[in-house]
Amino acid sequence: MRKKILYITMCATMGTLEAMAQGLTPVYKEVDCGELLYNRPATYVVELQNTSAEAVEIKDIDTGCGCTTATYTKGRLMPNAKAQVAFTFDAKQLGHFNRVVRVFTQADRMGTPTEITVRGVVVPKIINYSGQYPHKMGVLLADKDNIEFDDINKGQRLTQEIHIMNPSTRNTSPVLLRRPSWITAEMKPAVLGPKQKGIMKVTIHSNELRDYGLSQTTVFLGSSTSDKVNHEKAITISSVLLPPAVAKDDVKRAYAPHISLSRKHIDMTPLQTKSKYKDEITISNTGRTVLDIQKLQLFTTGVQVSLDKQKIEPGETANLIVTCKAKDIKKLKVRPRLLMITNDPSNQKIILEIKK
Repeated sequence: MRKKILYITMCATMGTLEAMAQGLTPVYKEVDCGELLYNRPATYVVELQNTSAEAVEIKDIDTGCGCTTATYTKGRLMPNAKAQVAFTFDAKQLGHFNRVVRVFTQADRMGTPTEITVRGVVVPKIINYSGQYPHKMGVLLADKDNIEFDDINKGQRLTQEIHIMNPSTRNTSPVLLRRPSWITAEMKPAVLGPKQKGIMKVTIHSNELRDYGLSQTTVFLGSSTSDKVNHEKAITISSVLLPPAVAKDDVKRAYAPHISLSRKHIDMTPLQTKSKYKDEITISNTGRTVLDIQKLQLFTTGVQVSLDKQKIEPGETANLIVTCKAKDIKKLKVRPRLLMITNDPSNQKIILEIKK
């Protein structure tokens, strides 16, 4: 008699544990379908994972209305395995919709089903966003692939925005991949539903920059943290960190160096007909103390630069020679420019545009 009671208790306990352990967890609890074209059925796929310790099986789906049908992965799902549920909307009614879809398994007879909130809007016409988001980065579209932070002083934090759109039929979580410590990014909303738009705020932290002058890096716009990196998703970010500003003392400035350039741009227009061209600019010191060209940096590759002297005495000159090849210039994604950081208090930073 004692053995029989023990057996029943064990079975009851095991049954309870099994019911508690079984369950499906949706990858996204909310699905934003974005804009659906009127009278054009659209299908969206949602993944659910078996996060329990036992096998589960989808038995039924309640879509909440007759305008939506659903198909799902058949058979038993082992622990950690994923199932797909495909919702098809007939889109026969204009306007916004918001409903809860319920997924039932064999373990939900006495409990609650898995719920997924689905929303969107049916419109008579879908706007083409290709002009507003010209850069295709994997499954995402963006309005820019280059960000420039100019004239940053130590301690400053500056922010710029990237406008992003998800043209796909799946939810995405845009993120910047391979991001250095001096850059942070915040996406709002964090999850973009199909046809949904959002803004990524990219912030540069100047205290994390090690040296004055140009810092440049390439990051990648991924649709999730597990997305793969490739050149199609590349975004170039550059910053120019300036030395501390020189005090506006008239006496000190009177004895300061002063830089003067024979031209404020580099002329590479001959590359339209030549494969290689060299341009020269004369740098003069019209001040009363030594002019120091502290930094000489390029915003792009494919350009060669030489300077015959870094320190220029009062009344003396130096020659800056820039050489470019047509095939290298054509490959550049960002504007070709040259940066100089000097000890001239009136011209600490000079940027020479390379006209091509």
